[in-house]
Amino acid sequence: MGALIKLRWSICLLILCFTTSLLAQKDAQGDMMESLYNAYKTNGAKEALKVYEKNNPNKEYEGMAEPLNMLGYRLMQEDEDLKAAEIILKAQIEEYPDEANPYDSYSDVLLEMGKHEEAIKYIEKSLAIAEKHEHEQDDLIIEAGKAKMAIMNNKDKQLNFLVGNWDNETKVFQNGEETNNSKSSNEISFDSAGSMLIVDHDTAGDKPCCKRVMVYNPANDEFDVAFMRKNQPIGIRTSKIQVTEVSPDHYELMENYINENDEEVKLKHDIKKNSDQVEWITYNSKDSGWEKVSAMNLKKKD
Repeated sequence: MGALIKLRWSICLLILCFTTSLLAQKDAQGDMMESLYNAYKTNGAKEALKVYEKNNPNKEYEGMAEPLNMLGYRLMQEDEDLKAAEIILKAQIEEYPDEANPYDSYSDVLLEMGKHEEAIKYIEKSLAIAEKHEHEQDDLIIEAGKAKMAIMNNKDKQLNFLVGNWDNETKVFQNGEETNNSKSSNEISFDSAGSMLIVDHDTAGDKPCCKRVMVYNPANDEFDVAFMRKNQPIGIRTSKIQVTEVSPDHYELMENYINENDEEVKLKHDIKKNSDQVEWITYNSKDSGWEKVSAMNLKKKD
């Protein structure tokens, strides 16, 4: 979850810089945050709140550029003082109870503290408020909230049953008839830092063939996919895949991409798994319906 918090901290800084430049005025918010930060460094979070209550020049809500919001993320990012950040961001909720961002920001510190169940309540509260507003920042909050919920529900790991080394027997079909049968192997790994599923394809002779990288996009609840084939002249093919869990052992993947003829291609992947085998059937979208184009039988190596 740290990557999302770093992103929010960067957005806060960008908004602050843009706002003060646009208004061509003294960076009052920046000065306020520095005063609050110095008070925190000297006497702690509660003293910083006293300075804020006494000297805050602007009672209008400033969104992500609010001094308390900026301070809270700074304490998380630079000082790694989660308890102090919790105090600061909780105070922001008390000051602006009808705004969405304070609840979302507070959920971030709860997530960093490992209080996931409590964080969910604040994310849901933030989403409920943001969905009633029509401000650009509220749109960002909705995206962030949905992304956090998706990651917490392990949506990025829903295909991790594929991790491992597999023998792969592939049958290719055309007009309902089998036209080719080949054997190969796949080595599949998961990079938790980037929520990436990485598939390395080898030929029957264990020679590298191609690579597929699937990166989970929590905002859209889909995987962004890049497919690279060795010595392929057209370069990298990109697509998007949405995953539906039909049952605990049955998944449906809907894939969309643009081919080399600038045509949209839609594929449906039907995946059924057990402990050491996976049946993977792919269908191509036709005017008459779905046509089977390939069937893979994956068997996990010893």
